[in-house]
Amino acid sequence: MEKVSTSAVATIVATSSELAVPHNLKLSKRFVCSAILGFNTVHAMETRRRQNVSEDLLTVSRSNTRSSTLANKGENSAETIPIDLIIEILLKLPVKSLARCRSILWDSIIRRPHFTELILNRSLARPRLLLAQVIEDDVFFFSSPQLQNPDENLSPVAATYHMKFQFYGGSRLFHNNVHGLVFLKYMEKGKKDEVMVICNPSTGQSLTPPKVKTTRIDVYSFLGYDPIDKQFKVLSMTCSLPERTTEQHQVLTLGGTGKLSWRMIECSLPHYPQSDGICINGVLYYKAKVYGVESNSGIVCFDIRSEKFELIPKFDFFTPWMLNYMGRLAILKWDDDFQMVTTMSFELCVLEDAKKHEWSTRTFVPPALWNEDVTLDVVGFTRRGEIVLSQCYSSNLLFLIYYNPERSTLTKVDIQGMDAFKHNKVHFFLDHVEDVKLGGVFRTV
Repeated sequence: MEKVSTSAVATIVATSSELAVPHNLKLSKRFVCSAILGFNTVHAMETRRRQNVSEDLLTVSRSNTRSSTLANKGENSAETIPIDLIIEILLKLPVKSLARCRSILWDSIIRRPHFTELILNRSLARPRLLLAQVIEDDVFFFSSPQLQNPDENLSPVAATYHMKFQFYGGSRLFHNNVHGLVFLKYMEKGKKDEVMVICNPSTGQSLTPPKVKTTRIDVYSFLGYDPIDKQFKVLSMTCSLPERTTEQHQVLTLGGTGKLSWRMIECSLPHYPQSDGICINGVLYYKAKVYGVESNSGIVCFDIRSEKFELIPKFDFFTPWMLNYMGRLAILKWDDDFQMVTTMSFELCVLEDAKKHEWSTRTFVPPALWNEDVTLDVVGFTRRGEIVLSQCYSSNLLFLIYYNPERSTLTKVDIQGMDAFKHNKVHFFLDHVEDVKLGGVFRTV
């Protein structure tokens, strides 16, 4: 079985703020065994993938072992432990500690596809609720457990702080959380150019993509993820005036070892974006004004993998929310502004067949809320099909409301740990996952 030196383990353990081990600590066998036992191994899960990781790392480990042997020749400190257990330790460290790792060996392990897949699968099994709040020139990111059965657990959940990102401008616009990354834009102070920023709240890292190649001012950009090739891409397009139709469609692929650069793609669909985008199973959807069709509006579908545009016509242009309903595009229509206590109804339209443009429609009448006036926003749907509502602005106590359409029940869940951010707009993102595969192209904030 492949092994590595315990002095290298000290480097791993020291990267975790939770363990706080000095970098110059010489580990004994007893300490190493205690550390390993402290991290409950998950051998029963992902065994085959873990074996693949070990095989991929044989070359790296052998090189490290040779170096360690030369460095420690004649000494008794060359204690070694199996590399499989090193992988188990890495899996138990916080993702933020993994992203800040400075060891070449451990960084090579962390960036391996099989290891990043283990991290992602672990996170997918227990997704979190991501919260973002803007205060002056700073954006603060928090997360809390996302309850899987909120109607069976009325206990408050605690928010954990992740990172702070500083803006040097205004007009910040949050876009959807895409596979663990948050895409946002803002205007730089004293400039007309819009700046794109991609944040990874779990690792505390961010990326500012290169500027789009254009001389035009109006640029529309969306972030998407292809689950087949496991690639993040940014779609951008410029707008010509006075025609107000998009031109110069470009794509930026994140990752890889080369320099990030935009490349032109073809688009035969004359249109003008009119909403934020939402990415579901590798397809980016956004509302648009479309030229040359009878309805003059529709939903544009951009396949992240093939980079092709399609159109879903005859769409109600003024529908407020496009949401992810259990892996399908959904439209939610309410007959109220969420402001009154009285009973309200809503219509749920789900895209059943994108090729045939077939939708299913259901109407629900939820029970009255409570004896207070409150303004609510739609956050989205849980994986079980529950609608999640949030306050437009946090009051003395931050909370979410889960509506179960099948049972016609409302459940209120309090969120603790954000008392210092009262009376500010809170942005919520469901199903936030941890991803470290792009750590090499991000910078630490």
